[in-house]
Amino acid sequence: MLHDFAYTFDGAEDARTYLREIALLWSVWIVGMAAVLLSHGGALILWSVGLLILLLSLGRPLLTRAEELVPVNESEVKAVRNALRGGTTRDRVLRELAYGTRPVQAALAIAGLSRRWVVTRHVVVVLTILGLLFVLLAPRS
Repeated sequence: MLHDFAYTFDGAEDARTYLREIALLWSVWIVGMAAVLLSHGGALILWSVGLLILLLSLGRPLLTRAEELVPVNESEVKAVRNALRGGTTRDRVLRELAYGTRPVQAALAIAGLSRRWVVTRHVVVVLTILGLLFVLLAPRS
């Protein structure tokens, strides 16, 4: 994604806080996705809206981190060019903070934790792909 961008943390505690933030985000995503996939009718709408609100609130600390890493740049106001490039630099940093491996690896190095977090991230991605395939390929009644 952003190969020229270095992810830094203010010490081991900040790195652990980041890892807790994404662990909670990933956990809610997986549980919420399962709830949405297994519900129907009015419950589907309630689960979907509730999941969206919860994920947005859990993503707020990541947005704050992205704003600290990439300050506002007035030259990035061109909407069409940014849309074709995948958003502004801050948008791309925010996406990578949410589900990229590079910030996780940087946090693990600073916090001195095991690499199981990277495996957990891969499991979340695989479960997301399986959920998408379920939606696309499951027989409808």
